[in-house]
Amino acid sequence: MKRIVINDFRSYTRDRFIDAQTSTETTLAPTLHLTHEMGVEGDICEALSKDECSKVVFNIASAKVKSAELIFYINADRTTQEKPMRLLVNGHRISHRQNRERMLTGGWDRTTIPARYLKDGTNEFVFSHNGVLHIDPGPGGHSSRSFDGGQTWHTNALGPDADLAGEYLVRLRIKGHPPSGQLTSPIIDLVDPNGKGIVAAQLDLHRVKLTHQQRAPQGTRIQFEMRSGATPSFDPRHWTAWTPKTGLQKPGRFVQWRATLSTNAANKTPALKSVALAADFKEDKTHLKGLKLLELDQPEIVYSSYPFKYMAPHPRVTRLVKQYNLNDVIAAGTTDLEKFALLRDWVHSQWLGWQSDKYPYTPPWDPLEILAVTKGNWGYGMCTHYGATFAGCASALGYVARTIVIDHHCLAEIWSEELQKWILEDAGPQRDFDATYEIGGAPINALELHNTVAEGKVRRIKANKLPQNKIEPMTHYVQTFCRFGIPPRNNHLVEAEPAELRHGAGQYHFDGYMWWSDDLDPKYAEYSLQTSRLEDFYWSVNQTRLYPQATDQAGRLDVGLETVTPNFSHFLVQIDGGEWHKREGALAWDLHAGNNELAVRGVNVFGKEGRISRAKVSFKG
Repeated sequence: MKRIVINDFRSYTRDRFIDAQTSTETTLAPTLHLTHEMGVEGDICEALSKDECSKVVFNIASAKVKSAELIFYINADRTTQEKPMRLLVNGHRISHRQNRERMLTGGWDRTTIPARYLKDGTNEFVFSHNGVLHIDPGPGGHSSRSFDGGQTWHTNALGPDADLAGEYLVRLRIKGHPPSGQLTSPIIDLVDPNGKGIVAAQLDLHRVKLTHQQRAPQGTRIQFEMRSGATPSFDPRHWTAWTPKTGLQKPGRFVQWRATLSTNAANKTPALKSVALAADFKEDKTHLKGLKLLELDQPEIVYSSYPFKYMAPHPRVTRLVKQYNLNDVIAAGTTDLEKFALLRDWVHSQWLGWQSDKYPYTPPWDPLEILAVTKGNWGYGMCTHYGATFAGCASALGYVARTIVIDHHCLAEIWSEELQKWILEDAGPQRDFDATYEIGGAPINALELHNTVAEGKVRRIKANKLPQNKIEPMTHYVQTFCRFGIPPRNNHLVEAEPAELRHGAGQYHFDGYMWWSDDLDPKYAEYSLQTSRLEDFYWSVNQTRLYPQATDQAGRLDVGLETVTPNFSHFLVQIDGGEWHKREGALAWDLHAGNNELAVRGVNVFGKEGRISRAKVSFKG
C-alpha cells in the first residue's frame, strides 16, 4: 500500500473561479466577473440623456457580497467629469463623476455598487443623463434602451441610429465567491508520485482510494471525480472517463482527480485542505535484478489551465514562408537569438508604421494581409501589427510564438529551444523598438519585465538591438508593462476569429485575452480571464519525459513517453549514441550487458526538434 498526500495545490490547474494561489488551501475565488459581451466592437457609441436611457441586466446567484464594481467602456469620453451620470441600481440612485485616475488606462470607467443595492436574481442597472456607452452588436438580450425616461424599453434600438441589437460594453465584478469552481490535479504516477524518475517494476494494481480534509460551511460542498489510464498523458484510447467516485478498482498506473467546489452564498466558500491517495498494488521486481538506473535527465513538464490553439500547416502558412522567403531571412543566424533578431529586424523594416492618416483601415492579425496592406502605406501598421506579424512568421517557420498585448503597446514572445524559456521580441515601429529585452545579458519574458518594473528596477532592463549588436537602456514604453495578456491562439494567419475589430487601435476591449494579474482581486477588473498562476502563461514547450518499466522479459524495458510538443509529428530515438530513428509512440528498449543509454526528443510537423531527454541504465545480463 502506498499513500500519497497532497497539501499544496498551488501548481494545480484550475478555472478562474478557484483560488489555489494565496495559500496552500484551495477555496473559491474572492471575486466573480459577469459580462454579456466579448467586446469585439468598441467604436459604436451612443450618448445618454435624461430621456434616452440605457439598461443592462445581470443575474446574481447570491447577493451576499461585500460590494461590486460596475465597469463600463467609454473610451476617451470625458463628459461625466463635469456633468454627472445618473445610475439606478434596482431603483437606488448613484450620481457618478468620472475619475481618470481610478479609471487607470484602457478606456473603462468604473463605480462601486454597495452590497445593499444588490439582490438575488435579476438586477437592473440604468444609465442616464450624461456620458456615453458603447455597443457590441450581436444577439443581445440583456441590454435595452428607453427614449421616454425609462417608461418603455426596446432591445433592438441600440446605437446612434437606434437600430442595433447587441449588448452594451458593461461588466460587473462582484466582490464575493462564485457559485462553483474546479481544481484539477496533474496526472499522478502511482509508482513515482514525486516524479523523481525510476525504472518501475511490473505492477498488479488493485485499487486506489481518495480521501480528503476539508472545511465546508453549511451550504457549501466539494465533489470529486477520478479517472485513470495506462499512459503518462491522457489518451482516450487508454484511459477511463471521468467518474464521480473517490475510488477506482483495477486502475491504470496513472490517475487524475478533480474537485468541484460550490456554494449557495457569495460570502461562504468551502476549503480543500489536503488530499490523500491510498494505492494498493503489488510490484514484481524479478526482472529488475541486475538493473540499475544511473541517470534520468529530463525536464519537469508543466501545463496551462487553459488551452492554446497553435497554428498548424496550411496553404497560407506555406505561402507566407515562400512569398517572403522567410527561411532566407533567418538563414544567416547560427543561434536562436540571432535567427529571432533577423526575423524581428526584417519585420521592423517592412513598413513605416502609423499611416492611418493615409488610409484609416486596421487590418486583422493576419501577416499576409498586414504585409500586403502596409506595403503601400494602406493601413495603420501600428505596433500591434508588428507583434502579430513577427508571431505569425515565426509560427509559420515552426517556432512557438504568440502576440503579447500590454498597456498601449504590443509585441511578441517566442519559445527559445536553446535557452529553454519564453523571451520577448519587439519588432515595433520607430527606432525605439526592434529589440530583445534583457537583464544582465539574459533575454527576459513579459512577466520578468513586468516584475522588474513593479519593483522600480527599470534601469536593469536593456534593449538589445541585435543583429546590429547594440545595447541601449530600455526607456520607451517601460511603464506599459504594468499589465500584459495573450490571445489563447497564434493561428491568426488561418483563422480570423475570435478577435476584436481594429485590435486596440483606440483601446483594448476584447474579452478573449488572458491577462496576468498580480492579485486574485485584479487591479484591471474589466476582463473575465485573469490568472496569477505562472504556468498558465509559461507552460512547457517541446519537452519529453520517459517512463521506463520492466517487462516479463529480462533485459527489456517498456518506455512510456509524455510530450508537450505543439503540432507533434513523431519522436526521434537514439540508442547508445547511434543513429536517430523515427518513432511514433512508446518503445521497447532491449538492454545489453553493461551501460545502456537512451535519448528521445519530440519533433513537430515543421521539422523543429525539441529538448533531448536521456536515460542511462546499467544491466548485468
